[in-house]
Amino acid sequence: MARINSRAKGAAGEREWVQVLKQHGWMQAERNITQTRAGGGDVALPPMLYEVKRPARIAVRQYLDQATAALPKHPGCIHPVVVMRENGRKDWMVLMRAEDYLEMKTALEVYRKTVLEVYR
Repeated sequence: MARINSRAKGAAGEREWVQVLKQHGWMQAERNITQTRAGGGDVALPPMLYEVKRPARIAVRQYLDQATAALPKHPGCIHPVVVMRENGRKDWMVLMRAEDYLEMKTALEVYRKTVLEVYR
């Protein structure tokens, strides 16, 4: 079996994740094509910064640390998020810090309550 270039595999994963985001309505999603030279995450879509991974095996702590370290290079991005899919699988996984998740969950609940009150 031919070995796939890791940079090409990474770029393919990034393009695939951008398409997933666009299919869910985030049409402004795009790859950070200067990441190799300038550093930073793979897809900046404020307030999220996505670090896209498609490994054979997953090393989540290293990935989350990498996404967190890239945050200062992306104004408006405050939540590091790692998305990953193992080779041979079709489902994507999302990894984020618990405090970020809880902040977003709380904001969503406030929004839902506000919307429900307006339409009652």
